[in-house]
Amino acid sequence: MSGQRVVPSGFAEFDIKLLQAETIVDFDVYIWPETSPIPVLYRAKNYTFDEEHRIRMMEAGTAQVFMVQEDAPALNLYVERHLDRIIASDELAVDEKAKILYDTSLTLAQEILDEPATHKNLKRSEALVRNTISYVLLGKDAFHELMALKAYDYRTYTHSVNVCAIGLALAEKVGFNSELELMSFGVGAIFHDVGKTKIPQDILLKGTPLTDSDWVEIKKHPVTGLELIAPHTEFPDDAKAIVLDHHEWNDGRGYPNGKHEADIHPYAKIAALADVFDALTSRRPYKDAVETYPALRIMKDEVGAHFIDEYYREFVKLLGQ
Repeated sequence: MSGQRVVPSGFAEFDIKLLQAETIVDFDVYIWPETSPIPVLYRAKNYTFDEEHRIRMMEAGTAQVFMVQEDAPALNLYVERHLDRIIASDELAVDEKAKILYDTSLTLAQEILDEPATHKNLKRSEALVRNTISYVLLGKDAFHELMALKAYDYRTYTHSVNVCAIGLALAEKVGFNSELELMSFGVGAIFHDVGKTKIPQDILLKGTPLTDSDWVEIKKHPVTGLELIAPHTEFPDDAKAIVLDHHEWNDGRGYPNGKHEADIHPYAKIAALADVFDALTSRRPYKDAVETYPALRIMKDEVGAHFIDEYYREFVKLLGQ
């Protein structure tokens, strides 16, 4: 119905499947009858949206509902709070869940990295990771649907989401499959580049290859990241290893500490694969994105010196499933 009409100015459309039964909705919900020139109020904010409302609207063929545009942040927070139920829902297809999870993750990661030291944002990151784990464990189709949505314009927050999703799938595949292990990995992955928030934007978004002096600044970000998460006494030590060591190489050529293979945490080795793959397959101001299989060929040349052979082979299998 609404797809044949232009949504009036000041309103935004969203899928009714986002609304979960027996929840308090913090924004007004509108429907758009054929007889009305504009959407009309159906359920006022701060009231419970119950199963009866859902059934009545679905039976009436109301797939899309509306809100005023200024309530978009309230919808984002609502979806974030109820993401676990959305991921578990039988009403949504895997590709629909992938889009909801990815869109929510991008918004949330940007807010987390803007204020990484707050306790609230650490807890939000844990909830995001828990929901990402639940989604990834739905199976190989779930992972590929998520990869199909991958943002190819490189930003720190999009990169963090991509590394988290890719890394979680790989970590589970190579045997880190307990909830505690995956949670620690996921939190570290979300925060792995938090130190870049302190690097000047004119370096991060530079339209030409980085100079030697630019690289000096870039290479500070793992240590800076560790400093930024220091207020979180409950931040897992395994997750801290990702923040500090995801640019270390097995042969000692990495940074910031020139560690060798035996001294690099396995989580950091997994994150390194996800990090490099996402960087290669994302657009930068000074270079185009590389397609998946050319990127894997580039990475193959660094197996041993940079990447663990077993992890690389499992990563190739993961992408090729």
